[in-house]
Amino acid sequence: MLLLRSVSQLILFITANFVVVLDASTALSAAQQTGLPRVSFAEPVPNVTVAVGRDAALSCVVDNLGSHRVAWVHLDRQMILTIHRQVVARIGRFSVSYDHQRTWHLHIRGVQQEDAGRYMCQVNSEPMISQVGHVHVVVPPSVIDEDSSPSQLSVRENVKVSLICRGRGVPVPRVNWKREDGRPLIDTKTGNHQTESNTSSALAKRGDLPGRMTIAQDGEELIFSKISRTDSGAYLCIASNGVPPSVSKRITLDVEFEPIMFVPHQLLGSPLGGTLILECLTEAHPRPITFWTRTDANNVNGIMLLPSKRLRLDTLLVGYQTQMKLHIHQVEAQDIGHYKCVSKNSLGEAEGSIRVYEMLSTPPPPKQVDARQTSVVTSSTYSPAAAAIPSAVNDADRGPGENDDNSDEFISETGINRKGKATHESVLGDQTIPYKNTANKFNSVANSRSRGSPNTSSQWSMLVIICITWSIHSILFR
Repeated sequence: MLLLRSVSQLILFITANFVVVLDASTALSAAQQTGLPRVSFAEPVPNVTVAVGRDAALSCVVDNLGSHRVAWVHLDRQMILTIHRQVVARIGRFSVSYDHQRTWHLHIRGVQQEDAGRYMCQVNSEPMISQVGHVHVVVPPSVIDEDSSPSQLSVRENVKVSLICRGRGVPVPRVNWKREDGRPLIDTKTGNHQTESNTSSALAKRGDLPGRMTIAQDGEELIFSKISRTDSGAYLCIASNGVPPSVSKRITLDVEFEPIMFVPHQLLGSPLGGTLILECLTEAHPRPITFWTRTDANNVNGIMLLPSKRLRLDTLLVGYQTQMKLHIHQVEAQDIGHYKCVSKNSLGEAEGSIRVYEMLSTPPPPKQVDARQTSVVTSSTYSPAAAAIPSAVNDADRGPGENDDNSDEFISETGINRKGKATHESVLGDQTIPYKNTANKFNSVANSRSRGSPNTSSQWSMLVIICITWSIHSILFR
């Protein structure tokens, strides 16, 4: 059918040319007789670049056309399109127009890819003249879904994975890869960050990106030699060839792995009535089931914990990470024990352990002072002299570094020296005076005086009191 149509068009064109040639011969003879100028092209047929689906037009400018006729022919398809003002091709997208001066226009509405090629403008003069123009049809890029990876892809961790994105268009598009979240593609061996599309394009041309991530086949394939959970996310393959608009395909990559658990604090303490926050961090994909269990102090009778007035369970999910928190308000004795945070999915399970212990809520009582020994000084009849005793033996009144070498030689108000040695007492009436060997006392006082102690006068007063007491004792019992 098409052959018959082409043959009929050719016959029509030859017939028209034959008639035109006869007319041209007559006109040429007349032109030669009258000296009229010959027919010629004023300018070449321009080359046109048009995107598929758009309209295009070719122009043919002829001088001195006279009674000659202009025809348009698609050389690549060997198809006569128009003769003079008549459209010969039975394709409704073609039309012809004339500006009534010297320009003939061939119009193509809604250009298709098959319309690309060489177009000839021909004048049936003697001899016949013609010139050729080109129509370049460009096609915006597109992604071939049937030859590309699916939009959702789930893989196991540590296996080799390839993401494929096949593009087509005229000219052939370039394919670049990027992460949807803006994070750069990272080469794990060199640590190089691919932050620009031209970097990915250059790597695609070389096809030798070192490490576990490579780009191959003109950028159409992104290969992970050993996929990691950090590679989870959405990837965009962007195809562009300079013809707007560029097009992209979104591929979501889910990396599946069994749960692992992290416990920041494995030992927590709280007084009864206080508040505790237990925390665990788990990583898993698919999304795990998480819960808390508690056992008593003997690590038996484990029970699953449910929310209550005193217990609050919080779960925060971020990507493949899950934060688990257990809030315990008004801690009771039954809350003391061992806790477990558990994470389970279809690939396995993991758990973490936390021990909770009771803390003392009140400090220990202060040390009490013996009232009988304290009354030794306060009830003494030698109050003026006795008042100097605390300054000589009280640690609070002694300056730092004083009497360190002989601190065991002085008796405190409690009757026990600083090093815990036993003391002896001499009873005189209702007064009790702690003492040790008088010679040792004297040596201590002498040593203190030789070191320039600021309490030397107080120590001499104490020695005088001891001597007077000893003299009275000797007189009474002589």
